[in-house]
Amino acid sequence: MMMITRLGIPAALRHQCRSASVHLAALGRGAGKAKKPDVTEHQQNGHVKDIIKRLQKLGTGPLCDADKGHKLTSSTSDDPDLKKYEGLNLMDTDVMKLRHAPKQSGGVMIGVARTVQLPRPNDFLAVLSALTELSAGDVLVVNTGGSTRAVAGSLFTTEATRRGVNGIVVDGPIRDVAELECFAYSTKITPYAGTVQHVGEGVDVSSVQCAGVTVNPGDIIFGDSDGVLCGSVDTFSACLHDAEHIVAAEQRLIEGMKVGNSLHSMTNFDEHFAARKEGRESSLTFKDLRTVKFTGIDSVEVS
Repeated sequence: MMMITRLGIPAALRHQCRSASVHLAALGRGAGKAKKPDVTEHQQNGHVKDIIKRLQKLGTGPLCDADKGHKLTSSTSDDPDLKKYEGLNLMDTDVMKLRHAPKQSGGVMIGVARTVQLPRPNDFLAVLSALTELSAGDVLVVNTGGSTRAVAGSLFTTEATRRGVNGIVVDGPIRDVAELECFAYSTKITPYAGTVQHVGEGVDVSSVQCAGVTVNPGDIIFGDSDGVLCGSVDTFSACLHDAEHIVAAEQRLIEGMKVGNSLHSMTNFDEHFAARKEGRESSLTFKDLRTVKFTGIDSVEVS
């Protein structure tokens, strides 16, 4: 799909985005000890449920495009609320890999982060203990402290699925890849399992580092085949509107190409390319984002 940023959205839409309030959560962004949040209450919040429902129709690509636009606006705006925009965080895609996606999932993992820090490498008793506290809608995020032995596998993910857990994301190894049940991401794979001797401090005691980003208890975790994003509830909320517009617009481009219209003809590509070749400022945009008309297809309003 063509990557479309808010740079390619008409001024009226960009104004809507700039004037939307961005009230960011008070969860700290640094790793380390944090006041333990009531994540269960967080999950039951109607606002969070609505965000998760809307996210189910999106992907990491449109969310990243929307995030890029918000970061640009935040960096150039004088509005103090917009300047507070923290942005989404993408786990390092060179190391964090999707190991299993349930067939009935629609290809997207979304849930509220529950965090665990292993007290010692290669010992996963803390992960087993965390499983007893997980419930429907959770995503367990684990920092293994540099483990070289697996901290989860088929037994863990089967029990997690029984509890309605949406997935597990591990900075470290897992195993039994062919037999996993729920969504599972990890930075490594090994058939060797660790030990189960060290209790640890429990679930949601601290933020954890996972594939290069800080994950806080109560953050939203969003994963698909392209990668894993994390961020506060309000950060995802701020990106939703733009991401939904991007998905709708890209779908219209695909429909247009399927009936014989070229991708370039549906954008200002020629003008943009010429401007950039001459060193003039320009943005790649749709010729008409709000209503795109194609032969044999009814026009659709995407604003």
